Amino acid sequence: MIWIALSFLGCAPQGQENVLTIWESYNDQEHELFMQIVREFSKKTGIEVHVQRIPFFGMETKVLTAIATRSTPDIARLDLASVAKLASRGALEELSQYDEIKKTVPEILPSALISNRLGDKLYGVPDQINCLALFYNKKLFEELKLSPPDTWEEFIEVAKKLTDREKGIYGFAMRNTLWWTLPFIYAFGGDILDENGHCALASSEVIKALEFKRNLYAKYRVEPGAWKAGAVDPDVGFENGKYAMVFNGPWKIKQLLEAGIPFGVAPIPKGKYGRPTPIGGTDMVVFKQAKHKKAAVKFLSYLLSKDVQTLWANELGQIPVNVKSLPEVDTQRHPYLSVFLELIKEAKPRPFIPDYQAVENIVNPEMEAVLTGKKSAEQAMKDACERIEKEVLSSSSSSSPRTP
Repeated sequence: MIWIALSFLGCAPQGQENVLTIWESYNDQEHELFMQIVREFSKKTGIEVHVQRIPFFGMETKVLTAIATRSTPDIARLDLASVAKLASRGALEELSQYDEIKKTVPEILPSALISNRLGDKLYGVPDQINCLALFYNKKLFEELKLSPPDTWEEFIEVAKKLTDREKGIYGFAMRNTLWWTLPFIYAFGGDILDENGHCALASSEVIKALEFKRNLYAKYRVEPGAWKAGAVDPDVGFENGKYAMVFNGPWKIKQLLEAGIPFGVAPIPKGKYGRPTPIGGTDMVVFKQAKHKKAAVKFLSYLLSKDVQTLWANELGQIPVNVKSLPEVDTQRHPYLSVFLELIKEAKPRPFIPDYQAVENIVNPEMEAVLTGKKSAEQAMKDACERIEKEVLSSSSSSSPRTP
């Protein structure tokens, strides 16, 4: 595994609070701006910062190894699903005990904090958030004089009009993992867990959502089976003009613009329960083993500040996590971002489950069985919930963090 280490200011004795080590996993553009922020922080505080750049998909593995060998950095950037896993193992510092964090938390989007909470304890803070919106092919819509659908009923009708199977054009293409299915589940009033922390995927609301999703493929035939192994991926099909609508996030905008794809971005269609869309993103955590906790907390407070978050949003075209930054986002410069700024207000995080990926691993094959007609939605979700309760929730849902 390759990583790059960078540092600012002079050398300082190990263990003192004027040094700090951060592991981050940003892309090249994000990394460049992050280093600018680090330099400004060092200049203002006199704290020496060592930054190690680690591949995103290798971060959790490297962190787990570091915990086992007691060689963690002070701060690491993690996928939000990783925070619950590490917090449940007692590997993370509880942050709400620090005054800097107490002052900062009221300014952070509440929905972005949920993935960091275990009870009344806070084990991380968001550095990036995103959500899903409806991307559509402007050329295909203009040819048929169509507008983006506002409701799910309109969505079906618009998808029918866009579909031309002889030309290989389909109104919609979907993925079939749980996270990408959450817009349907939320729209019908469903959720992953109920208020008592038990599996809620066998509820009537989730069943209706999965039946609606299956009908797009099997009944209305406006979806080609893009979720099947070997099929044309939704991203690829959208870019080559074969899929008229897909779900995607703000991370895709720059690539589509550079490729000259004629696209627009619209809100997720509205259902009985509004337009809730799943939150994705990453969090920053401080490790229990960290040698420079006060410096780490000071940096996180700086990173989450209004000025820094406004800079991040306007330079990168991303959603800020500080609510005071929302009105400061330059939507003239980033016109597509305005849709996401509205959607994030209704967006919902995944539940705080120590092994969320295990839930996906159980549910995803069951959802495919629904789409292929091998199982009813009711039976598939009943089977999934039984396994989730036994294999995931029974051992972790009520567990308290333990000291590593």
